[in-house]
Amino acid sequence: MRIAQQSGFLSKNTNDQPKIFYNIFSPETNEVKATLLIIHGMQEHGGRYSEIAEYFANRGLAVLTYDHLGHGQSVNEKKDIGFFQLNQPDKKLIDDAEMMSDHLTSKHPDVPHFILGHSMGSFITRCLLQRIGNQFTGAIIVGTGGSLAGITLLNTYFSIANKIAPHQKTFFNSLFNFVNNNHFRKDKNFSDTSWLSINQANRDAFTQDELSGIPFTNNAFYTLFKLYKQATKKNWASPISKSLPFLFISGKDDPIGNFGKGVMQTVNNLKDDGFTHITSKIYPDMRHEIMNEEIREKVLNDIYVWICQNNPGGFESLSHLDY
Repeated sequence: MRIAQQSGFLSKNTNDQPKIFYNIFSPETNEVKATLLIIHGMQEHGGRYSEIAEYFANRGLAVLTYDHLGHGQSVNEKKDIGFFQLNQPDKKLIDDAEMMSDHLTSKHPDVPHFILGHSMGSFITRCLLQRIGNQFTGAIIVGTGGSLAGITLLNTYFSIANKIAPHQKTFFNSLFNFVNNNHFRKDKNFSDTSWLSINQANRDAFTQDELSGIPFTNNAFYTLFKLYKQATKKNWASPISKSLPFLFISGKDDPIGNFGKGVMQTVNNLKDDGFTHITSKIYPDMRHEIMNEEIREKVLNDIYVWICQNNPGGFESLSHLDY
């Protein structure tokens, strides 16, 4: 299937700078059967999801990827990567996600709409669902975590650091990698990126990508932990319809998900709260970037099959494609 690609910049207000860079991938000749909004993680950018977007576009979905503020091409200058903004940066990231959702929906208003968030993007997704969950047919939550001991302390510390030195690249970058890598120090090819994936080619690509792995400022960690707290607080999902289908996927060896425990804690809490369409899949031996492991094809196929199964009858024919 031939894929059409459209890129551009969006802003909620004409004076907003920088504008937010996005790409839309869609089948060129076939009818769009559904949309998928992909929200990426910290210290990376939407371009890392191009092959994933093409996979789903080849199966009839229109897919939008974008760069968060302070990431990728959503900066005025490269030196701004790793910094969001001073005024309500957490709200800004949720606002931008809503803006991208509205943009994609406006292009294909009469089809089911799905959302996929990875890592930091999973927390933005969970916050966005609190606001406009009724606009989505289903949500795929990738590489997420459960409640975190000490999150209030982290929020307090970075709230102060953000006021004193918001642009400063913080020591916490090294501590963050140290903690996430603790389980993998005996790896034969151990590096700072060991926690990301078993797949060495993916880790090498991340390291060689000049737009990935750029350290966070105090402002960025302040934003991250505010999003984390909002997305994982008790009853975080209370504004969301209990009939909304969720798919949670994670690597069993993902430290962000506390090696599966945090993910399953979230899943079980939702079930206990009465959510009726919760699916989870934990992949043995896999790590944080589950969609970039060598089993990528299987993971993406699992997501695709779930999308086909969780729709209001709008695109049954998708499930007959070869994959």
